[in-house]
Amino acid sequence: MDADVIVVGGAVAGGAVANAFGSLGVRTLLVEKVEREVHSTRGDLLHPPTLALLDRWGVLADLHADGALPIDKLAVSHSRRGRIAEFPTAAVDDGPAGRTLAVPHDRIEAVLYECALSWPSVSAQRGVVTGVVRDANGRVDGVRVRTHGANDETELQAKLVVGCDGSQSMVRRALGISAQPEQYDHEQIIIGGEGPTELPAALHWYLDEIGRVCVVSRPRGGFRILLTLPLGERGDLLRLPDPALHEYLVGRFPALTPLRFRKTDAHLYRLFRQVADRFWAPGVALVGDSAHTTHPAGATGMSLAISDAARLADRVAPLLLAGAPSDKIDSALSAYDEERRPAALAAVEANHLQALRLWQSDLFLEPDAYAQAVDPAGNWGAGGAGWGADPGALAFTGRG
Repeated sequence: MDADVIVVGGAVAGGAVANAFGSLGVRTLLVEKVEREVHSTRGDLLHPPTLALLDRWGVLADLHADGALPIDKLAVSHSRRGRIAEFPTAAVDDGPAGRTLAVPHDRIEAVLYECALSWPSVSAQRGVVTGVVRDANGRVDGVRVRTHGANDETELQAKLVVGCDGSQSMVRRALGISAQPEQYDHEQIIIGGEGPTELPAALHWYLDEIGRVCVVSRPRGGFRILLTLPLGERGDLLRLPDPALHEYLVGRFPALTPLRFRKTDAHLYRLFRQVADRFWAPGVALVGDSAHTTHPAGATGMSLAISDAARLADRVAPLLLAGAPSDKIDSALSAYDEERRPAALAAVEANHLQALRLWQSDLFLEPDAYAQAVDPAGNWGAGGAGWGADPGALAFTGRG
């Protein structure tokens, strides 16, 4: 065996899996593409239950050292009425994992990757995974990899392959596992930039008669703007030269005037949700977007992936370290599926309902009702759980 665990994909889910197994001393090989597209405008919020897992793996201290920004408020303002509401986000405790953190997505990926490689049992290989390898009984026991600049493929063997290769997962498709995407009637333009946000450490929704945008504070004077529009209504907004996009947003919301961004800082995202029919096959587990893709409205996508990684390692690592036979490992993978798939269904549905409330309804025309919808004390998670609750545990506490 080249490793006990081969992780396909080195973004958030893959980095979390490598840290989860590496922290327990399991021989883990992380395989990542030579070049990975990085959009720093992607999700950047990590909540206290997830931070506690990262603290267990020694990652949290590095995130703080990298400049993580604790988020202390959720707020709503109106173009004519001014500030409608301002809610504090409750801290779990005074420790480093006590409050939701904002960290640019590419920095989360980088820190997870660097921390994973600090474990003696973890190594990495750059290359593209082109398929899975099966033994004589049909159980997956490895992958085929093409390294950068090579024409030939190499087979790597492991007792467990973990697919962390995104919503279009090759690993999932190679296993014949179905995941039916359900698209939304809206899309998001997500814009990154620099400049002082009106509230220095907050998620701040701005409403007018046209719709809403959300501004998320980021470390080092950065921000992320979420501009959500019905499908087909963005028109020439992203075709016109600078400063058209800036002028459009500032024209609607003058409070955004100090924010600096250009058209090249904006990325368009088509939104959908999906949950795979299964999260495992003999010799394989799916983690993160390869297993479930969720609307970002609930701000729990990364948290769900990281808690997947933790639960998979908790179940499987002791068996790998003990040299357990394949049937015992596969029984643990089945148990992982029985736990995580209902949890993902609960979390994805909760995020879906929040997306309909905040982004796909006319609720923005009722600013006070909109403010109630973003109150961190409720309506964010499964079973009405509040902002920042662990999306992976809700299905097992009677609240999901």
